[in-house]
Amino acid sequence: MEMCAGGQDPRPARHEAIGERVRALALESGARPADHGFGFMFPALCGPAHRLTPEPRTLKDLARLAAVMAEPQDKLQDTVQDTVQDSPPPRVRSAGDGDLPAAYTYLVEFLRNDLVWERRTPDAPGLGPDAFAPLPSLAGLLNRRSGGLDLDSIYDAPRDPQAVRRMLVGTVSPKPNGCPHGRPPRTGTANDLPRHPRSSEPGRDRAPRMSDARNDEHLILGQLHVAFLKAHNALIGSGLSFEAARRALRRRFQWMVLFDLLPKLCAPDVLENVMAQGPRLWRVERPAALFMPVELSAAALVLAPSMRRASYDYNLNFRNVEHSALVTRNVLGGGRDRPETLPEHHVISWEGFLPFAAEAPQRARRLDTVISGAPESAQAVATHHLLRGFRLGLPTGQALARHLGLKPLKDDTLLAALPDHQRVAALPFCEATPLWFYILAEAGNPEGPAGRHLGPVGSRIVAEALWTLALHSDASILSQGSLPDFARFSLSDLILLAAEEDGR
Repeated sequence: MEMCAGGQDPRPARHEAIGERVRALALESGARPADHGFGFMFPALCGPAHRLTPEPRTLKDLARLAAVMAEPQDKLQDTVQDTVQDSPPPRVRSAGDGDLPAAYTYLVEFLRNDLVWERRTPDAPGLGPDAFAPLPSLAGLLNRRSGGLDLDSIYDAPRDPQAVRRMLVGTVSPKPNGCPHGRPPRTGTANDLPRHPRSSEPGRDRAPRMSDARNDEHLILGQLHVAFLKAHNALIGSGLSFEAARRALRRRFQWMVLFDLLPKLCAPDVLENVMAQGPRLWRVERPAALFMPVELSAAALVLAPSMRRASYDYNLNFRNVEHSALVTRNVLGGGRDRPETLPEHHVISWEGFLPFAAEAPQRARRLDTVISGAPESAQAVATHHLLRGFRLGLPTGQALARHLGLKPLKDDTLLAALPDHQRVAALPFCEATPLWFYILAEAGNPEGPAGRHLGPVGSRIVAEALWTLALHSDASILSQGSLPDFARFSLSDLILLAAEEDGR
């Protein structure tokens, strides 16, 4: 028998390489993980008495409410006048800023994409805006994700064919002539998502080589995805096998969500209760019984639109640049003169998004019912989420608050939690408010959290759901007797781990 130097049989390594190549090809051809379902976290609230009234007028009122969720133009102009200068200072503070570093906006968005990737069965009714009744059942909605904190979006992608233990990372293109700055200091050329080559098919033209392209929609989100890929490879560089590195990164991700992100999103008393005693209202004893709660996926975790800034200091090349200018398609563009991959001067400078430097990083916006940015875009986002919650049959915020034993915001107390320009449009929903809007109103309530974190309803959903999903995740750090091999792991630690790859 042929043996390696040191006496090891080479066949297992060859078999692993062949197997990983087959899996990579399967993913590239459209193979997906097994589908899982959606369900109600609070099934007692599924009846008509706890939902918005299913009639055409409700759709019209929701459209009016969506229109006023866009940040008013006068507020937008005040922000621009305050921040745009001949040479804008870094980390500039804007009207509406909260306390969280701006990177957490995209960790929330990454988390939601990693947990939820919906598809409908062929016979499932649509979720279009013209349907004025909730779906009769969620049975036709399936989740392509595992539903756990398993980093499905990272590992549902090809590995590096030259080193199959590593995840494939793309290489950036050279900066154009005349650009004063290239990559940020101490960053390497491997800082893009792996991409397909140019193609006459718009869906494949420089598209990311991963089954779910949502994390490539915006540069900041895409660069965070790249950081996870590089973090896996850094763990491989420490001597771990693929399976050990994947397990290690999943456990670090779980720690990051439970002990870094949740304390920044949830009311302290609610989170302390859940962490000490476990979920009070949503307990799932067996992994086979797990499902994705629509109260989480379609309402309580839809926070990125509220947290997103209208503009960012992205790096030295792009200061105070509008959010829409960082859309990946706009950067790659069309035509033969456009780059094959992300240009190197578009690599993110994380020092502006997390507390790495002496200067404070720019901040995410506070949590409330206002969506910044271009009014048309903000209104479209609000319309999508309001109508989606209605079609899924989510309970109203007041119904859920009462179910939790809380005094709900309603009538004058609800209107007092909203900015002036939203109050007239909110009148039809004073006693029965869409859950997503209610959760944001509760968070932005000046007499409550005032935008610092979620209120009691939002906090309870997010804390209990993510604790339960983490418990049933692969290699869960919440499993009895499961001790992590690290002391802590924050979003900043992820970026620092990924940066080890730039030094190799």
